[in-house]
Amino acid sequence: MRLFTHADVATFDPANPTARAILESQGKILAVGSVRELRDLASDTVRVEEIDCRGATIIPGLVDAHLHAGMYADTLADIDLRRVRSEHEAIEAVRAHARTLPEGVWVTGGRWDFNTWDRPEQPDRTLLDEAFPDRPVALWTIDYHTLWCNGAALRAAGIHDDTPSPRGGEIVRDEHGRPTGILREDAATLVERIIPVLPLEVRVDRLRKAQDSWLAEGLTGLHDIDGQATRETWEALRAAGEQRLRVVKYLRLEEFDWAKRTGWRTGRGDDWYVQGGLKLFSDGALGSHTSYMSSPFPHAAGEEPNHGIQIATEDVLRGQIAEALDRGISLAIHAIGDQANHHVLSALAANTERTVRAERSFGRVFRHRIEHAQFIQPADVARFAELGVVASMQPRHCISDLHLLDRLRPDESLAAYAWGDLAAAGATVAFGSDGPVEPANPFAAIYAAMTRADISGDPATTFQPERRISAYAAIEAHSAGAAYAAGLETRTGRISAGMAADFLVLDHDPLRGDGYDGMTGEAASEQALFEHAARVRDTRPLMTVVGGQVAHSR
Repeated sequence: MRLFTHADVATFDPANPTARAILESQGKILAVGSVRELRDLASDTVRVEEIDCRGATIIPGLVDAHLHAGMYADTLADIDLRRVRSEHEAIEAVRAHARTLPEGVWVTGGRWDFNTWDRPEQPDRTLLDEAFPDRPVALWTIDYHTLWCNGAALRAAGIHDDTPSPRGGEIVRDEHGRPTGILREDAATLVERIIPVLPLEVRVDRLRKAQDSWLAEGLTGLHDIDGQATRETWEALRAAGEQRLRVVKYLRLEEFDWAKRTGWRTGRGDDWYVQGGLKLFSDGALGSHTSYMSSPFPHAAGEEPNHGIQIATEDVLRGQIAEALDRGISLAIHAIGDQANHHVLSALAANTERTVRAERSFGRVFRHRIEHAQFIQPADVARFAELGVVASMQPRHCISDLHLLDRLRPDESLAAYAWGDLAAAGATVAFGSDGPVEPANPFAAIYAAMTRADISGDPATTFQPERRISAYAAIEAHSAGAAYAAGLETRTGRISAGMAADFLVLDHDPLRGDGYDGMTGEAASEQALFEHAARVRDTRPLMTVVGGQVAHSR
């Protein structure tokens, strides 16, 4: 039993919003209240370890509602091309990285973004083939929706001049019909699925290191959207007694047949590992120009208008949703473009009765989610609440996309990165990072939701300031919102008796600032807002407590 004392506790429990101490027993919160009353309560029980927080602020543990754990762990060791500014610079960086790898091993990683290059044009395989004529190279874009491959990787995947593009993807070709090495959306899967999987011991070591970094940043749990290899890695980490944060594991479509054979059910599990829903895709990403939009991306005269890629039609989605529900599995569906969001909402609406039947049959609530929900038609905002669909959103996407929003000019009538609009309409919003597309640091995401401005803190970069939300609302989306999205709102997400003892002891109070009210988001000036938001952005937990155990401290 542990008693955390002398703290300013923001419980995020409307019935008891503040306290000075937390009493924990066997991983659960026994009580919250004053130091005196909890000492009195504890004195009648077993030996108590008292931890003096010395006036620090405590908030609920933060949960990343959308993170690719295995991919994130791999980025700690793979080539990172985010800072290169030309194709030639990228090639030289890849050459240098390849020299550190064993002979014959595939060269992977990437995170390149041609939108930030001196010449903002997608590359092709020419320079990669010159540098690596025989060794396969496959490099992801920063949004993980496009692969840049050399000829060796294409040959290994059986992609030739006459290979057709798969449904929901594109093998980009030059004027002669020859694959350029750029594979978009489901075409990238043709190469991705043949890249050799790293040995389990290597994956476990990488995930262990990534877990340490997430705990240090203030994450007490995450919703993992990666596939089979990462699922096996979590199982191995847990078997070794080394899983130290809570995981809700979602399925990829390629795992669905396995899930049906083995009887996977949303909600099964325990306090540390819970089976989530099935991840589906309806479109691509803004940066790759593959998000499915009602209006085309800017294009030159004579070019074919590009509305993005519709990976799955509404009819296909309806069938996939129905089959998942019949198996007791909820849905988490990727949609970035406004037309994609519209079709996903309609497909979910068509399965409303099936959802009700599934809930009765399997004895639990199914929380369907739309992942990203970046651009929404105004009439569709209210549909999220009407259908009970959770908006699983990533605030860092908004401020990382600032350079794209100016150049690609999405329809200004759309609700863009509209977490506040959705919450006001009655929808539940859950925040995450989409790591490794974005860094996992949740306090940087809270900053992004508060300011909608560049991570450097420049007010002049603000995008649609009327859609800012308060620090309180952003923290709630990263805690109680994430818990609700996974159907765990009675177990975690707030600091109250009976809930999991997951919380953060912070080096400053994110809800109070000079001239800033963290509850309402009202600020005396732009300067007051940004000064406080910068302190939130730079927050580092003094302690991260998971299940009553101090999982990280400094």
